[in-house]
Amino acid sequence: MVMTAKPIAAIIASEIKATAAQVGAAAELLDAGATVPFIARYRKEVTGGLDDTQLRTLSERLTYLRELEARRASILESIRGQGKLTDELEGKIAATSTKAELEDIYLPYKPKRRTKAEIARERGLGPLAEAILADRSIAPTKRAAAFLSADVPDAKAALDGARDIIAEGMLPRTPISWADCETTCGRRRSSGRRSSTASRNRGQSFPTISITRSAGQRRRATVLWRCCAAGTKKSCRSISSSTRTRHLSKGRSSA
Repeated sequence: MVMTAKPIAAIIASEIKATAAQVGAAAELLDAGATVPFIARYRKEVTGGLDDTQLRTLSERLTYLRELEARRASILESIRGQGKLTDELEGKIAATSTKAELEDIYLPYKPKRRTKAEIARERGLGPLAEAILADRSIAPTKRAAAFLSADVPDAKAALDGARDIIAEGMLPRTPISWADCETTCGRRRSSGRRSSTASRNRGQSFPTISITRSAGQRRRATVLWRCCAAGTKKSCRSISSSTRTRHLSKGRSSA
């Protein structure tokens, strides 16, 4: 059950020590475009003498309560559409008097947003991401050709989707920083063995994965498939310091 205009007027009237009729008259003037100073000075006979302070409170509360009722109606519709609305829950929602309380009640029923990775999986790109991670002997662009569809028009779209899936899988783990990447590349370089995979993939263009560090730190590090996923011997140190600084400070989040 959603409040009507009359209960809203009654609530505001009790808060500013006026009558519902005065609140209703002032609300009509505000809805017509009149400002609070104008009403307070030139429309006292209409509002029954409401002063500037009362009118400002009235205006703020009127906006808040109308937004609250609109949100209440939206939430009821959403939960009803899910088939989960009970009489008890509806009564609880109707009894809330603040937006915060309303959102707390709605939280368990709020539909979750689909991530980019989930959308990519729905488009059938999960096997592509798994194949790239399992066997790096074939260039990703060649693998992507087998996953094109109406939703995935080209290899770039396929690789972007695979990147999103891989990145989502890496996020819960320890974030990869430039130092981690350099250490990995350094160990591969110091082994003194040339990777056959590196030879085959030399010159290939691999997409970039951006990994976001903890929200508190707000640091971002970019992991290049060329050195960390493709198995090549190219060191992250060969990338200019300005590029690394730019990625660390302005890198894009994968989520």
